Amino acid sequence: MATPTRAFLDDLAGRGHVSWLEHERGRLRLELLDEDCMQIWTVAFENGDVTVDREDSAADAVLRIDRAWFDRAVSGQAKLMPAVLRGEISLDGSYGLAIQFSRLLPGPPGQAGPGKVRERGRPSE
Repeated sequence: MATPTRAFLDDLAGRGHVSWLEHERGRLRLELLDEDCMQIWTVAFENGDVTVDREDSAADAVLRIDRAWFDRAVSGQAKLMPAVLRGEISLDGSYGLAIQFSRLLPGPPGQAGPGKVRERGRPSE
């Protein structure tokens, strides 16, 4: 049975092109720690084209994460960048690339769309 992490990364690999990433270039290596072993995944952005592989190659950013925690993130139950800022996740390299990757993660379960942003001086609907 596939883990939530594996399902997310397989789905991401199948997307191919993500239009809002058309000006992004770089490689992000995920080092997923699971008990006494480490799984390595590399996500590459090339002008909107997204590829995922298992290579341990040079990267512009490296995220070292507990795999169980990442399972929660890819299920929408945890947020990547707040955890980085709190020091719960190690990030070396490009914060911008990590932010773009975090935008690919799903929102909370049951979320129907982006939250409404209230305009200054106007009550939310």
